[in-house]
Amino acid sequence: MPTKRGLDVHRRLRYKLGRSADAFGYYLDGPRAFVMVGVAVQMFCVAAGVVYFWQQEMTFAGYALLQAAFLLCQAVSLAPALWGTLPDLHHNATLAVVCGTGVLMGPGLMALVLTGNGNGPPAAAVLLTGSALVLAGTVGLISGTFLSGWQGLVGAGSAGYGGDPDIGDFGSGDD
Repeated sequence: MPTKRGLDVHRRLRYKLGRSADAFGYYLDGPRAFVMVGVAVQMFCVAAGVVYFWQQEMTFAGYALLQAAFLLCQAVSLAPALWGTLPDLHHNATLAVVCGTGVLMGPGLMALVLTGNGNGPPAAAVLLTGSALVLAGTVGLISGTFLSGWQGLVGAGSAGYGGDPDIGDFGSGDD
C-alpha cells in the first residue's frame, strides 16, 4: 500500500506532466503547428546541409537545393498568415533559429579558420549553409511583416496586433 507521501509525489508528478503536455499541445494546434513544424524542419535542414557538405565540395546546385529547402520551410511556417493569424510567433521562431544558428556556427567557423582549415569543404559547408539560412530567414521575416497587416483569407482582424482595435498601428503614417 503506497504511503500518503508517495501519493502526493505521484499527484504532483501527474499535475506537472499534464501541464507540460498542455503547453506542448498549445503549440501544436492548428496554425501554430505550421510555424513549429516549419522551424523544426529548417533546423534539420541546417544540420543536414552541414553534415552532407562537410566532406565534399559545395556546388552551386547544392547551394540552390539548400536555399530551396530553407525557403520551403519558411513558406510552411508562413502559412498561418494566410488565415490572418500568428505573425508574432513566426517572427520570434524565425529570429530564434537564424540568430541561434549564427551564434552556434560563428565559433565553429572561427575555429576552422584559426586551425588552418578555412579553405576546405568544412568551412564552405558552415559558411554557405549559414548564409542560405540567413537569406531565407530574411525573406521570411520580410514576407511575414508584409502579411501581418493583411486581413487573411477568412477576413479575420489585423493579425499584427491580435485583432485588438484598442491598439493602434504606430507605423501606419496616421500619427
